[in-house]
Amino acid sequence: MNRIVYLAVAVTMSLSPQSWAQRSAGNDLIRVVLPRTVEAGTCHLQYSLVGPFGGYGGFARPKLDASEFEIETVHEGEAVQGLQIILFCPGYQIETITFNALPALDRRTVQVQPRPLGTVRFRGMVRGLTLQQVEVLHVDVGYTPWWICEFFRWMDCGLGEWRVASVELETDGSFSVALPDFARDATIRSFTQPGELSFRIRDQKTGNSMFDLRPAASNATSWGRVPVADTYPGVQMFDAESPK
Repeated sequence: MNRIVYLAVAVTMSLSPQSWAQRSAGNDLIRVVLPRTVEAGTCHLQYSLVGPFGGYGGFARPKLDASEFEIETVHEGEAVQGLQIILFCPGYQIETITFNALPALDRRTVQVQPRPLGTVRFRGMVRGLTLQQVEVLHVDVGYTPWWICEFFRWMDCGLGEWRVASVELETDGSFSVALPDFARDATIRSFTQPGELSFRIRDQKTGNSMFDLRPAASNATSWGRVPVADTYPGVQMFDAESPK
């Protein structure tokens, strides 16, 4: 079984908030650097900042033509006092980084070496859907990482989905897809809510959702999703519904 890298960095600093503001007035960013072998453009980096401004959550995109993410250390004119980072790259294990206080300037670059993450097979069948033979449809799979709320300690937590897979839907309504093995991710397993999977048929040209797929079984959550599991035996039946 693959191991998960859980990176936690705690640094205690004695500088006053005024000193931090002075030292962070320039371009003194936190940089998260990936190996060139990892396609950074497919990665999802989410962060939470704390400071005199309260709390702030955001996302970062990699720098153009680089495997590097940059995160601000000054927000709304105030120095950041601490931050947490979550990095998900398809095919790799979850990385988490925690700074309880900002490190010195020469320690603000974090080199991350992601380890490969295994997959688990999922088979589904969409019933009651008549397909046009001339149209190729795809099932997109989204992952809602509820554990993020606990990691960031957010009380009001509105989460978006991570798109983790897309597979062609067969003309008989069946599909088979290899999903990230989130159930065996050590970071995710350390939290009480591992997350849920949603399935929908999406127009690949426009990106619009054509049908939401609701699990036709008692194992579905109240949101009409499939809980993350280490195995998905048999074939999961779905009903196609118009998107809400």
